[in-house]
This record gives sequence, C-alpha cells and structure tokens, in this order.
Amino acid sequence: MDLSNISNPYDELLRSLEYDRSRIQAFYEAQWNELNSKATSKLLDDSFKGMQPDQILVDLLNKPGYEDPRNVLCIWARPSVAVKELVLRCQSLLKEMSPNIWLTPQDCLHMTVLVVAYYLTPGELAATVPRLMPSLRKVAGFHEAHRARLVKPRLSFSDSGVALSYVPAAGEITDDRAMDESYTYLHLRRDIFNLCRGQVLDVNAQHPPTSCHITVARFVTTEDHSSGSKPDHTAIAAWVSAIEKINEMIAMEYWPRGGTAPEAGNWIIGEDRGLDIREGTTWYGGGRSLEFPPGP
Repeated sequence: MDLSNISNPYDELLRSLEYDRSRIQAFYEAQWNELNSKATSKLLDDSFKGMQPDQILVDLLNKPGYEDPRNVLCIWARPSVAVKELVLRCQSLLKEMSPNIWLTPQDCLHMTVLVVAYYLTPGELAATVPRLMPSLRKVAGFHEAHRARLVKPRLSFSDSGVALSYVPAAGEITDDRAMDESYTYLHLRRDIFNLCRGQVLDVNAQHPPTSCHITVARFVTTEDHSSGSKPDHTAIAAWVSAIEKINEMIAMEYWPRGGTAPEAGNWIIGEDRGLDIREGTTWYGGGRSLEFPPGP
C-alpha cells in the first residue's frame, strides 16, 4: 500500500498547535491527564470486572514453543541508562503492590517512535525489509542532527498494565547541549514519517501521534487484584493510590526546576543509543535490530 498521498498525522497535529513547543507540551499533558483520569474512574467503579491479562504474553510465558504471531517492523528510541534506572525504581515499587505483575526486562525497554509495518507473517516481513532499507538507513542516524528532548516523566496506567510516559520539552531545561529547543519529539516523529512515506505498509498502526511512553509492566494474572473469581475492589483502589504516590515522587525528584533536571527527567532521544530499527516479534521488547554497514 502506497501512503505517499496520505497526509502526515504528526504534521497535522503540529499545524493545529501552530508548531509552538508550549502548546505541544500542554496538548500531551492534557492527553495524559485524560487517559489517567479515565483509567482511575474505570478501575474504581463498582462495576469494574477486573484487570485484563495479556493473553499472548501469558501464552509465551506458559506454553513451550508458542510463538507471537505479530511480526512488526518499527523504529524504537532506547532509554538512557538514567531512564532505565528510573524504570527499575518504579518497577520495584509496583512489584511491592502487585507481586505477580510482569515487568519489562531492562534490555527490552523501548519507546516506539514509529510502526512501519504491522502484523506481517515472517515471510512477508522478510520480503518487505530489503525494499525499505534505503529509507531505514536514513532514519537510523536521523536523530544525530535532529535532537529532541523529553521531560516530566510519570506513570500512566490501564487495566492491562503500566507505562512511563514523557512529554516534549518546552524550554524548561537550559543546559549546555547544542540543540534547537524548538524542535520537539513530535517534529522528530513527523520527519521520520516523511522519510518512510511512499514505501511503508501500515504506518503508525499501533500508536497515536501523542504516544510517548515506555511500557514497564503488564498484567499476566488477576491474582493480585481479585478475591476468588471476583475483583477485589480494595486491592484495586490501593493499586491506583500507589501509582498516584509514585507519580508524586517522580514529579518531586525528576521534573525540571531552575533550568535543570536529573538525567532521567531530561532525556534526549538517541543520546546514549541511536534509533533502533527493529524487526520481528517486537511487542514485548524482542525481535532483531537491523544493521547498517558503513556506506552512502
């Protein structure tokens, strides 16, 4: 499917926000607030039927030989060491409240920048990747001259899991890194979309334009939040409260103040590791990284 004539959803959003970094950040924050508010209302409602385990992940963990049917070609941003340390701290606190939750391993952590091709068979993926290599080679090093900063980490959650979310920076940080502070993560996603357009199959199949998160935990059982076959609403309320307290801690310790922020709250995409072009069963951090030998 040729998407060369289809409008760029990231550029449409940028235009609606007049390319203004403060409005961009405010829009992301409003989206986060809305999603977490809806999740809180849903989980605390008396009619809530319980957490939703990820059945494919459950099967991968418990059925020898089972294979994830979802083959993907995507572009990842790998978290910095400091961001991974923050994730580990959050995961430890989540594990205290939900001992049976599945935690994303440290070497599987990622933020999906763009989904290029989605839900292919292994044969379809093998036939697709060579055709896209010229564009993907450009994408792999694109961040070096197009640096985008993320700030204000916090947990977002649903009935299926927990993620560490960020928002594009809006000039809060005044460090000595040489970069265009008006160039945001939304600009980066727009430009990478444009590098791939005309050749992609199903671009952005998974993630909306404001997606900006690292999945850190998924439910694989209802055991921690149920009593018998019924939801344990007291345990669920304690879970929501624990996430709110973690977010208070993150905001206090990692958000920008006085023009600076700890490294985990001041993440420049690709600074520790470049963009990772990934193929295969990538859903839970698996798959393979494409290699790009030196050349034009």
